[in-house]
Parts: sequence; C-alpha cells; structure tokens
Amino acid sequence: MPHRSRNAVVLLTAIVSLASPSLAAAQALAPATSTRTLSRYHRDDAASVTRIRINATHVGDTPLSPFTMGNFLEHLGQLVDRTLGANLLINPNLERTDPGEAMPPYWDDAGAAAWREDGGYQSPDCVRLSAPDGTLSQRLYLPVQRERRYTLTFFTRGSGQVTAAIHAGDDLQGPAVVQTPLTVAGTDWRKQTVHWTIPAGALAAGQRARFALAHAGGGPVDVDWVRLMPDDAVDGMDPDVLRLARAWDIPVLRMAGNFESQYHWRDGVGPLYGRPTQRNAAWGGPESNQFGTDEFLDLCRRIGAAPQIGANAGNGTADEAAAWVRYCNGKREQVPIWEIGNELYGGWQIGHTDAPGNAARFVAFRDAMLQADPHIKLIATGKGDETSPGGLQRDRDWNLAVLHAAAGNNGRVPDWLSIHPLVGLPGGMRDTPYAQEWQSAMAHPAFLDQTEIPQLRDQITSVEGPNARTRIAPTEWGIIIGGRGWEDGPNHNVEAGAVYNALALNTFLRNGDWVTLANATALLHGGDIAKDHGVAFVTPEYYAEQLYARAAPRLAVETDWSGPGADVPARGGLPAATDVPDVDIFSALTQDRKALVVFAVNRSLNDSKPVSVSLAGFPAGPASATILTAADPQVSNSWDHPDNVAPRPFPVPPGDSRAGWTVTLPPHALVVFTFTRR
Repeated sequence: MPHRSRNAVVLLTAIVSLASPSLAAAQALAPATSTRTLSRYHRDDAASVTRIRINATHVGDTPLSPFTMGNFLEHLGQLVDRTLGANLLINPNLERTDPGEAMPPYWDDAGAAAWREDGGYQSPDCVRLSAPDGTLSQRLYLPVQRERRYTLTFFTRGSGQVTAAIHAGDDLQGPAVVQTPLTVAGTDWRKQTVHWTIPAGALAAGQRARFALAHAGGGPVDVDWVRLMPDDAVDGMDPDVLRLARAWDIPVLRMAGNFESQYHWRDGVGPLYGRPTQRNAAWGGPESNQFGTDEFLDLCRRIGAAPQIGANAGNGTADEAAAWVRYCNGKREQVPIWEIGNELYGGWQIGHTDAPGNAARFVAFRDAMLQADPHIKLIATGKGDETSPGGLQRDRDWNLAVLHAAAGNNGRVPDWLSIHPLVGLPGGMRDTPYAQEWQSAMAHPAFLDQTEIPQLRDQITSVEGPNARTRIAPTEWGIIIGGRGWEDGPNHNVEAGAVYNALALNTFLRNGDWVTLANATALLHGGDIAKDHGVAFVTPEYYAEQLYARAAPRLAVETDWSGPGADVPARGGLPAATDVPDVDIFSALTQDRKALVVFAVNRSLNDSKPVSVSLAGFPAGPASATILTAADPQVSNSWDHPDNVAPRPFPVPPGDSRAGWTVTLPPHALVVFTFTRR
C-alpha cells in the first residue's frame, strides 16, 4: 500500500507542476480545447428519446485530474474514534470536557465510583472504585462477526481487587460473557493487560453488550486509560473500515473541516498516553487526540491516497502551520497539498473573519509555509456557499480580495481556490412536497455548471489573466443535514444522495480544465462509510464515487446530447437553473485510450428515460454497463441490510455501437457504460 501512496503523490506532482511560482512567469494553462466546450446539451422537450452522439476523435487538451474523486475526513464529534478507531471504548482516559459533568462522558457509574481530579496516568483525571461495588461501565458492540479475540489494557493504582467483565445486554444484570478478577497493589500506576476470547455464540453480531470494571474487595483502586481492542486491529484502526476505504480508490484524502479552525497539531503527536483529551470546540464532546498527524499519514499510506491537510487559520498562527509543514515534510515530502483555513467567512467557524482578514491570513500563512517547504501546493479559502444574486456578489468580493492579495508584489498565487457548495436539506423546503425538493436538489449541479463555476473562472482570470495558474477546488461538496426533517427528503444516507453525487461529478468533470481537485463529504460522515452496532457498511454515495474512480476518466471526448429538460425555479434557498437535462451525460477516454466510459444519470424522480447512443471515432467491441439505483430513492443501506443499494450489471444491446442502439434508464439512476477498444 505505501507504493500506491507514492504513486498518488507522483501523479499529483505531474498534474500541478505545470504551474509556476508567480504570475510574471506563468505559462499557458488554459487549454486550446476547453473540457467544458466538448459537452453540449440541446434541449428538446418534444423528443421521446435522449440522443447521445459521441465523437472520440475530438478530445480535450488537458487530462482530467483523478483528484476530482477525492474525499475528506474530519473529527466531527467522536466520529473518527467511533468509526475508524478500533478501540471499542470512547473517552478512554476518563477526562471530562465540561465542569458540570459528574462522570466522564460516555461512561456510567454505579455504587462507590467517583471522579478524581488529583492526577491520572499522564492525564489530569481518573476514576476511583471503592466498596461497596464501585463500578465504571460503558455500552458497546463487539465485532464478533469477524473477531472473537480481544485485548483489554488499563492502568491501576491502589490496593484492592477489581473485576473486568463484558456483560451481554444493555446493563450489568446481563450474564457475564467473559470476566477476569485482578488484584491491584502499589501506589504507582501499573498497566494491566487482559486477553479474552468471546465464546462462540455468546454474542451475536449487532448485539448490545456492556463493559465493566467493578470493585471486588479491599481498598480503593484508581483506574485510568481503559482500552479494549479486537485483536485484528490495524495500528489502532478498524480493519473493516480500512478495507472499505482501500476499495474506494480514493486518490487524495483531506484532513480538515470546522475542527481544523481550533486544532493545534502538536496535541495529536507523540506517545498516545501523553496526548491531552480536550473538548472538541467545533462539535462538542471529548476529543482524545488519539488520531493525529502520524495516524492520518498512516491511513493515507494504507489506502493509497495522497494526503491533503488543512492548516488552522482560525485560532492558529502562521508559525504553527509552518512547523506542521516541517514536521510532515522535513525528512521526506509526505504531504503535498496544504489548505489555509476552512470556511473563514462563516460565523459558525472559530476565528472567522472578513474578506480582507482572510486575504491577509493567506499571505502570512503562505509565506511561512513556503519557507518551510517551497514545493508544497496551497489552497486558499474561497467562498462559494451562497446562490442568491446578493450572495454571489459577496462570494465574488471575498474571492477577489484573496486573489488580489496573493498576486500582490508578484507573489505566488494559490494553486487552488476552495469552495464548499454544500446542499443543506430540507433547509427552507421543510414543508415542500418531496418531488419539488428532489427537483431543486438535483438541479443544483446544473447551477454549478451554468453559473457558479463560470463565475469563479472569470474571477480568477480577471486577476491572473488568461494564463491563470489558480484552479477551483470544491474541498467539501454534497448533500448535508439542513435541519429538522432531513431524513424525510433526499439526503446523504439514501440512494438520492448517490444520484446527486453522480450529477455533481459529471459537472466537475465537464469543467475538468478548471476543477482539478474535489473532496466529497465525506469519508465517515455525510454518507459513505458508516458503522452501526459494531458493523461497518457503506451508503449508496460510496458506490457512486467508487464507480467514477474505478472508471478512471482521463480524456474528455466530444459529446452532444439532446432531449427533454426543465427550468427549475428557486426554492428554499436553492437557486434556479434553466435547461436542466432529464438525462445528464459525460464521456471520457481512459489514459491509455483503450476504453471509453459514459456516465449517464437519469435525474427524473418517476420516469424511465430511453436514450439512444451512437459512437464515432472509437472502434469499440461489445459494451458493458453497471447501474446504481433502487426501487425508491429513499432506500438506504444498514448494518443488517448492507446491500439494499449496490451496483448491479445493466444489460446493453448486442451489436456494433457505432450504428447506435437504444436503452432505457430507470428513474433516479446512474448507469456507467464502458466501451473497450477492439
């Protein structure tokens, strides 16, 4: 797996090294044949069939970047510890994050159990278990479907006896599946290690259990740093989650988000037991700092992704960011992409600022970080979250401020300008019929295609000229939770989210000479990889992104299509879009030109759509196809039904594709056609 990661970094360097360090030395990057002009839709509401004409002899001059298929990871609450982490116990070092808490978050007490603030094991606090029956416990799910062996470690101080046990069921009244008595003696902290094998049939997959440490006699016993690991854990990570992430073919993985604006990287490096547990100021609850820089880089190596890190430009400093660059890249270049700030325009963001403030921070951070490593690529915090006319003007003012500041004194402009075109649903459409909410959500990628991306391109070239270096990076995108009732409408957990993601990826690829990096929301939240009842599974969005990544589109080809469409009005905070095609198309060759892939998305909620495909300039053999859809767009996967929505083979007509053939796309479906060269 490290070999794959090195390849990802080499590929990234090849893609972005065309850019020079200043405007004065900029070379022509805008291709003679724009990727966007190769895809042309002609609306024809009278047509009964969408006709697709592909000319593979006419290709774009700039290769499509695989980094449009990127993803991102954030410490959103305890999500990293719960999902990626293999430790089955949350808040292992028993710290509190609020002075009003009586016991450590996520832990329950019974009998004579008390929190002590006179020093834990390399941490401020611990819990004292005393007679009678002082007990500390936590509910958990053991992944017995794959592993029955577990290792418990914890630290003790005192003179007495404790019993460690796992009980079946939600409380301590359930039978003990395994238990071990321990005698504690000594005033110094000592590490205890217990190895357990869960008896076959004692617990079922997805069955609740409760871990407990109970006082069993003698004097008081202090306990701290309690960890329970399945023996198949991989460097502290869940092997099932690693397997799913590796199979996703993620080319670049971002570590950032709201958490970034309050994160001080030194808290997450060094020995695990010495790292502080703190309140997650962005999302609440305890942050154990068990997953820090080195763990993130290890994850990237294991899944073959190039690392992308967001520096804290909220309450952090430029010197702190530069030191982080040196930590990562001092001996060898491990992190090629660095993002300066996250959504610094938002009042929800720690350390948020105005447009001049963001511009000044970018310049200060840029100068310090490039001094630490002049080879890194930088992302400036852009703004692309508003869609009203006034909001688009605010976006423009923000973006122009940072672009002008970066270019001042012949400075190095950013390699990318970030935007976060997230769709919060239901937003202002809580009482809107489902069909209208669906239509507005699925038209949003068309707004990006028709309005937002062209305006961003114009903003960049207005500052940097026609040979602009800066490109566009949607470093967070997708449908997110937008208030009460979100589960009733299109959302990231259901098949509707996969349809939206396919439409967005088509948009990014159509604009592939400008959109060269994108990070879907997200690896562990907002869809994608989930864990529930101790079982890892994936959402429909995962499969949509995997289909695009595995198809490996690299050279856009000329594609004309005509068919019915619609004008979609503005609703509930989502923008209007005109001439939105019922069937959305993007076509490309693979890098070796041995395969042609066509991504066809039927955005219609209820209607099947016939499509006619004709192909020129590519001597194709028989085609194959894969479909992602469901009987209902609100169908989701779950821990006990993980395959409700999954890719399936899709039948295509036999015969010569050059002569054309017709297939019918089911409603709300993604179909990926693959033509191989004869």
